[in-house]
Amino acid sequence: MERQSLESLSSPRTKRREKLLWLATLLLALLVVCSGCGFFFTVGLLSRGELTANVLGVEWRLWRINEKRETGLGFDRAFETRRAARSCTQHYTTIVLWKPSLSIDNLAYDDCG
Repeated sequence: MERQSLESLSSPRTKRREKLLWLATLLLALLVVCSGCGFFFTVGLLSRGELTANVLGVEWRLWRINEKRETGLGFDRAFETRRAARSCTQHYTTIVLWKPSLSIDNLAYDDCG
C-alpha cells in the first residue's frame, strides 16, 4: 500500500506540476530582483542625471537628455587604444530621443587629444 502511494506521487503529471511550480517560483524571484534593480537604476539616473561604471577596462556612461526641445537618453562606451605610439580613447555612442519624435543616432569617434 505504501509503495502504491509513492508510485502515484511520482507520476508524470505530478513531476510536471512540480517543475512548473519550481519554474514559477524562480520567475517570480527574478521579477522581484529585476524590479528592485530597475527602481534603483531609475532613481540614480533621475537624481544624478548620469550613471557611470568602469567594467573590464571599458568606461560605460548613461545620461539623461532633458533639453527644452529634446528629451531622451545617451549611452557611451569608451576604451583605450594605442595607435602609432599614441594613446587614444575610442567612443561608441548611441543617442535615443523620443521628443520631438523618435530618433536613434549611433556615433563612433576617436579622442587622441
